[in-house]
Amino acid sequence: MQPVTTAIPWFEPQLDADDIEAVRAAAASGFVNEGPANRAFEADLRTFFDVPYAVTTPSGTTALALALMAHGIGPGDHVLIPAVTFIGTASAVRLAGATVRFADVDPDTFVMRTDVLDRYGHPSLKAVMPVHLTGRAVDMDPLNAWAAERGLVVIEDAAEALGGRNASGWLGTQSHAGCFSLAPTKIITSGQGGFVLTRDRATCEQLVRLRDHGRLSRASDEHPVTGYNFKVTDLQAALARSQWRKLPARIARVKAIDTLYQEALADCPQLHFPARPPHGYLMWPDFTSPVRDWVVQAMRARNITLRPYWPALHLQPAYRMAADLPGAERACQEACWLPCAPAITDDQVIQVADHLRDILGSIRL
Repeated sequence: MQPVTTAIPWFEPQLDADDIEAVRAAAASGFVNEGPANRAFEADLRTFFDVPYAVTTPSGTTALALALMAHGIGPGDHVLIPAVTFIGTASAVRLAGATVRFADVDPDTFVMRTDVLDRYGHPSLKAVMPVHLTGRAVDMDPLNAWAAERGLVVIEDAAEALGGRNASGWLGTQSHAGCFSLAPTKIITSGQGGFVLTRDRATCEQLVRLRDHGRLSRASDEHPVTGYNFKVTDLQAALARSQWRKLPARIARVKAIDTLYQEALADCPQLHFPARPPHGYLMWPDFTSPVRDWVVQAMRARNITLRPYWPALHLQPAYRMAADLPGAERACQEACWLPCAPAITDDQVIQVADHLRDILGSIRL
């Protein structure tokens, strides 16, 4: 087998000449604060998702925190999130001043289980934040019904599901607010960045106030409420708009990469491909294996980087608590993402699969 002479990373962003020119043009305009490029990007988002309001934010984490704050969630309130997600979901709850509560996930899809929500009821519970993990959709109909019966706010964390769908439509548009990320490991990026979608005018206005020191317009020096500086520069927005035009091609490419991996590794009994989104796409192709950690180290020795799923949040030092969450613990012990950078070639995908098959073949079950 040929050695991997050029390292194959798990993921890295891809910027081209058009992206660089977009940022150059924004800088040359002399207006680098939040301005025309942001308004144009928000218009792009409203049109694509068919929603009346979109608000840019500095990151996916701040998008989630601002969405909670805009709905009055703060100190003394509890927010239910899945135990399998990037830690930014939990950080957003704390940024809003609220308390995090963890729910278990389905061990085959890794998203919040909606069949056991009753076990998480609490007098202080005010919001639930489902996460469409890497494009796998939470079953929103029963979750929304459960939340509505209890008067809870529902905020979708769609940071890893940009352009993803389920049978009901776009992920991030099926709740009080949907939050997205444009971080460097996402399918498109603005370096850092994010946005919130909502269908409610009052929520949109509160998001704008919170984002800009309590005012709706910089033309005013009157600040009716407390707000913060969570604005996005036009340099970032210009890059976001340039990357945005690449989204359909990026989605198609990720689907093709995932198909190649599944075909090339179909005969490996030591790994399992969890359920794929039936209507959308999986942003980072993954597998599960009881020998995941050993495989990760063996592949790294061959110049190929795999990325294990994060530890379950209730096991993280910053959020550690006793909890009976077997689905989350199993997923975070066995799940792993395969290399899937936008620029990865078919030959590199096959090379990754060949080395993975070779390593797995040395294991006796």
